[in-house]
Order: sequence, then C-alpha cells, then structure tokens
Amino acid sequence: MSVCRSVRCLFPSVPLPKPSAAPKRSFHASAPNAARRRRPHYPSIKAEDLKLLNQAAETQYPKFDTSETALLEKRYTPAQIAAIQAAESAIDGRDLVTQAQDRTDPWLLPYEDDLAEVDPVTDHAVKLDARDIPGSHDFRPVNNEERDEAIAFLANENLAKLFPDGLPEGEITEETQQVLQEAMGTAMTQAVLDPRASFRVKNPRAAAALADPRHSIVMPDLPRIDNRMVRQTRRLSSEEEEDPRQKRLLQYLDWTKQKLKSVKCKTLVVHGVTNQTRMGKIRSMYYLTIAGNGNGLLGVGEGKSVEPEEGRKQSIVAAVRNMRPVARYENRTTYGTLERKVGATKVQLFSRPPGFGLRVQHLIFELARAAGLQDLAARTPRSRNKMNVIKATWEALCNQKLPDEIARARGKKLVDVRKVYYGGSIF
Repeated sequence: MSVCRSVRCLFPSVPLPKPSAAPKRSFHASAPNAARRRRPHYPSIKAEDLKLLNQAAETQYPKFDTSETALLEKRYTPAQIAAIQAAESAIDGRDLVTQAQDRTDPWLLPYEDDLAEVDPVTDHAVKLDARDIPGSHDFRPVNNEERDEAIAFLANENLAKLFPDGLPEGEITEETQQVLQEAMGTAMTQAVLDPRASFRVKNPRAAAALADPRHSIVMPDLPRIDNRMVRQTRRLSSEEEEDPRQKRLLQYLDWTKQKLKSVKCKTLVVHGVTNQTRMGKIRSMYYLTIAGNGNGLLGVGEGKSVEPEEGRKQSIVAAVRNMRPVARYENRTTYGTLERKVGATKVQLFSRPPGFGLRVQHLIFELARAAGLQDLAARTPRSRNKMNVIKATWEALCNQKLPDEIARARGKKLVDVRKVYYGGSIF
C-alpha cells in the first residue's frame, strides 16, 4: 500500500491533481460545441430606441386612412380587402425598418412603382370575356374588296406606330430604304394577320374588341423589324427535325424526352480501325461511350462507322439501351470487394468508408461517377487495355452478389452482413 494514498485519506482538503485529458480525434469537419459561438440572428434593440423605431416606421410605412380604404373598396372585393388588412396587421413596421432593404437583383424594375397600374410591356393584359362587350356580336366574313380596304387601312396604322415621326423624306440612303422596305413588309404581314381584316361587325365596340389583346388568348408580340439573317436563323420548335434513332429509343425504353435528357453520356475511347476487304482497306472510326443517370444506372455502348458522327450516335444509343442497375451499399459504395477479368485485363474494386472518395484511375472514375458511387478504390494489376478495363468494371458493378442472395443460397438467415458474409471487409 502506498504512503501517499494514506496521506490523501487523512488530508482530504488537499486538491488532487487532475489527470490530463487525452487528445480526442474529431471525425467530422464541424466545430465542437464548446468552440461554437451562438450569436443572435438580429441585433438587440434597447428599450429607449423603440420609440425612435416606432416613429420611423409610422413615417415610412403609414397605415391606411379612411379615404384610402374607401378607394380600395371600389377597386377590390371584400375578400381581397380582408386579405390586405390581415397582411397589414401581420407585418410590423419596425421589422421593415430594421430588416428590409432595397432590391439589387437583375430583375429590379428601373423605376419605383406601387404596381397599381398595368404596364403594357412587362405585365400581362387583363383577360376579358364576350360578356364584357355590350351590344350585338354578329360577325360576318368580309369579301375581297372589303378585305383589301381593311388591309390598306391597317397597314398604314401599323406604319404610323413604327414611324411615329413620319416617313423619312428627301434623299433616302440605301440603309434607310432597306429599313423602310422591311417596315412595310412587317406592317403588311401584321395587317393580313389582324382579325379586323377578315371579319366585320356593325357594333363598333365589338369591332374594337378584335384588336384588343384583353379579348385574345394569345399574347401579341411587340412590333419589331427583323433583318433577313434573323428571320433565316429563327426556327420554331415544331420545325425541329426529330431523330428517328431517338424516337425508336424512347419507344423501346418507354421514357419521356425529359427523362432521357437526365441521362449523361460521355465518350471515353475513340480510335480508328481498318477493315481489309477485296475492295481494299476501309477505314472507320470506333467509339466507346458510357451512360448513367448518377443514381444507380450504368450502361456501356460501342459504335463504328465510316462517318464519325454516325458512329458516335450509335455508341450513345447503345449505351443508353444497355443501362443496367448497379447495387450500391448506402448509395455510396459497393458490397465488399469485386473482381472481374475480361481478356488479359483484371479489375479489382474495393469498398471504402464514407469520405474516402474515388481513388481510382480516370476510366473507372468516370464509370463510378456515372453510376452514383462516391467511395471506391480500384486496382488493375494486369493489362490496362482501355476497352477491357471499362467492360470489366461495368460487369463487376452490375453483377454484384447481394447479402440476401448469399443468405438464400446458403440457406441461412440474413444477419450481420459485414462479418458473416464479407469478413468485415465492408464499411
């Protein structure tokens, strides 16, 4: 028995030396609780400053008086008035003074507006119904003479909108003449498409409603003068040529175009090949492409053609058609160690703990990223042929043995997967 221990019993008031705390390793990037400094989201306001804040809030954001409320009742419904009053009572003026700030985003209006009036450029016009037009609505188609007369009148009206200061007079340069011809063509096109040139009605309000955008479902375009290059390069979505290869692929997969666009494709191997025939040597291009959605689907496709673009499209379509599900442990790594041999190439894949990353060569890295794997290690101890490495990795990922399959084959229950079936090699 030590003498020091008996002395400590006799003199309990003597402070005992505290053992030094062993350094603890942190396994995460966030700071410990002791090192965090909790700060309030908003600055503290003193009691004597509340009076000043109340005065500033009442000055900048005054409440509606009786006259303004009467004007609002003429413009809005009782339900909208109740919603406005509820919003006014829920929002405190002091919070607007202390926390609000002016907008600085690119969509900021170039002027201060209370949005009480409709802007014909930035706002959509209010839609009206036929019931808003008083009088008769008996429209009739026009004859040829009335159509020509209406087109001439509407063309002059459109030219007056395009040239509010009047047409250029005196000597006209070539540029001015070209602009004038394009303006006349635009005015004639708008006049022909105007419904007032095709229908007549005795009611003047109904006739004015034909040109009123509030009675149209389609919003009209602003008047513009396009040059010939813009007209030639503009293509409508309906005129876009649909690839028959893509159409057959969508029918085979029963997918939509939006789902097909979510699949990412990347060509990893490109080289030329030569085929010796009786007609001589025929040279073509070989492409090997991978496709994946980043969430457990992976495919590999090959294509070869004399035309480079045709061979690349063949490889992309083949890769999308050959996509197969890849089993992922915790949606980040593989189930244990995988090994696959294709030709003289052998690929070994090893599962790794969270945060390990993809420490593999570039070809296996692209395959793992396309399949949605995040933690993986790999080795290629033998031949490193690019095509064989890609094919071996793809087959190894798609042909994994799952724990329930192993348990079913052994006739046992599914218990601790890590130790029983994989010997602790999985994390």
